[in-house]
Amino acid sequence: MMLMKRIFIIVGLFCATIFASAQSFEEQYRAFQQAAQKHYADFREQANAEYAEFLRAAWDYYKVSPAIPRPKDEPVPPVVYEDKDQQQDQEIQGDVVPQPTPQPTPQPVAPIIENDGASKIVRLTYYGTPFSFRIPQDKTVSLPNIEAKTLAAAWEELASEEYNNLMYDCLSARDQNHLCDWAYLTLLQQLAEAIYGKSNAAVLLQAFLYVNSGYQMRLAVSENGRLHMLVGSTYTFYDRGYYEIEGEKFFPMEDLTGDIAICNGAFKSEKPLSLLIADEQRLASAPTAMPKRKATSGLTTTCSINKNLIDFYNTYPTGHYGDDFGTRWAAYANSPLDEAIKKDLYPQLMAAIRGVPEAQAVNVLLNWVQTAFEYEYDDKVWGTDRAFFPAESLHYPYCDCEDRSILFSRIIRDLLKLDVVLLYYPGHLATAVAFHQDIRGDYLMFDNHKFTICDPTYIGAPIGATMPGMDNQTAKIIPLEK
Repeated sequence: MMLMKRIFIIVGLFCATIFASAQSFEEQYRAFQQAAQKHYADFREQANAEYAEFLRAAWDYYKVSPAIPRPKDEPVPPVVYEDKDQQQDQEIQGDVVPQPTPQPTPQPVAPIIENDGASKIVRLTYYGTPFSFRIPQDKTVSLPNIEAKTLAAAWEELASEEYNNLMYDCLSARDQNHLCDWAYLTLLQQLAEAIYGKSNAAVLLQAFLYVNSGYQMRLAVSENGRLHMLVGSTYTFYDRGYYEIEGEKFFPMEDLTGDIAICNGAFKSEKPLSLLIADEQRLASAPTAMPKRKATSGLTTTCSINKNLIDFYNTYPTGHYGDDFGTRWAAYANSPLDEAIKKDLYPQLMAAIRGVPEAQAVNVLLNWVQTAFEYEYDDKVWGTDRAFFPAESLHYPYCDCEDRSILFSRIIRDLLKLDVVLLYYPGHLATAVAFHQDIRGDYLMFDNHKFTICDPTYIGAPIGATMPGMDNQTAKIIPLEK
């Protein structure tokens, strides 16, 4: 009996010790969490305080650089393959166009901590997709003028904890919907204008949200008393004047033609905007019925396209990275197809190639792109050169050589898991595919692999055939993601 009593006492003491330790650990963790949150808040507060000081002092005048027009080639018309055309097994000796390395999504200088402050909800619809954001209940940004000291004071107001929930909701909207840089930038613009209309206060709010999300921007003031936001990018946007600041290009969100005063203050850890689209943009579905597309092989397909996605692509800027405009085609070709399109279209294509040899499967898909799509020149349809994202070629009734090559490269990588490069000849874009076995025809060696030419605009041509008039010694090789 005494032994049992002692056991109960020992167990009780042990449990009490564990409970006390648990309490102690919980208290320690809570204290650590509070200290970490304060550190984050202090660090972000310091970054915004430094930027407010830039707004008070770091202004200078900059001249606008003229817009760079979209490159324009004399287009090469499509050619119909004839049986007498010969495959010559010629090696293509092209220069490689260097591509940008995809970068992680920009992040704020410190995690954004939500707060319990009173909020009201702002709701908006972005390309058919509903969003809601919390803004402070009784606070507004006041800009009676755009003097440096007024802008700095308003920035400090935005940097207060009351706006944390708004920042948190913006970042959550970006991450949950996989929004690319351009989508996030334009969503913030729509949000700011939903709150303040098309005003200087809306520009300041957009700039604050954008730079605090990790992106690069500069604020500018024009002679007419308007505030403007300039977006930093490693891409050169076509048809848009820009301002060069210490070797970096900044593009206005609207047309600006004159010299302006710019605050050349850099926010901590800012990252330039990229035109790459790494993930499917999760926009609400608005499917459109599409007519059937029938290839000469008999392969017939139909699929629906998300109209919200098409409308978004309509606003997408085009430009190149570095010094070679070939990089813009890679940005289109590397963008993913919408999962809804894959679910609709890909089973139809797979049914046509299931169980056949690899080369035959590529020929089937090549013929589908060659003959099921109607060719037309961009100038005639759009009035200017315009490249399509893969979904756009499936949506619109016409496409040209670059659109066909972009679409073909996407489906070959998705369905057959083969590596593809784009091939640029003056006035023409084609592709080349790395097969697992040796294939007859014109080819190039790249990355220690043999790529055989496949031309989606050489109508009816098999793999390995170069379209007449193309000089294989002047082609440029544009690598694509695997």
